[in-house]
Amino acid sequence: MSRRAWSRGFSLVELLVGTVLGLLVVATLTTTVGTGARLLAGAGARGEGEDTTQLAVEALTFDLRRAGFDPAATGVAPLTAAGPDRLALAADLDGDGAVDPTSEETVGWSCAAGKLSRLVGRQSMPMADGVGRCAFRYLDAAGRSIAAPPGGVAAADLGRVRALALDVAVIPPGLHAAAVRTALLALRTRP
Repeated sequence: MSRRAWSRGFSLVELLVGTVLGLLVVATLTTTVGTGARLLAGAGARGEGEDTTQLAVEALTFDLRRAGFDPAATGVAPLTAAGPDRLALAADLDGDGAVDPTSEETVGWSCAAGKLSRLVGRQSMPMADGVGRCAFRYLDAAGRSIAAPPGGVAAADLGRVRALALDVAVIPPGLHAAAVRTALLALRTRP
């Protein structure tokens, strides 16, 4: 082989073709990484929405298990207010025969302005933002629905409520599909 043929190198066309192929590979990798990042962010948002709704249901379950606790047998009603978008629970947790409205002996839940909130005593704790749908339903001992008008269930009917359901749908930021939960929970009927 002559020395001239060996040291010839690459032509301009070969360099341009190599550069174009390299740029195509980089563009493909960039697109793939961007798509993967969007999918990961969407999955994270979806998981956060699912976790948020599950935590809200668990907190409500905890509150309902304690509602109506009355070791002094003074007649504490577990449900003190009930509406389609709010409810209030009571319990005599310290056993002193009275329910302290400024403590965790009174717990309220509220669905308003796209938020689900838990109100413990005088403290408000947001449970979920981005709530697309939130409603409480009330059932009697036979499982029949008790009407809950916007003003709330009538005081005479509060004693008939034996179970309630929370229907909640949280739409995580950036997603269109909601994380939906329905929880059917029983109230305490005896201390």
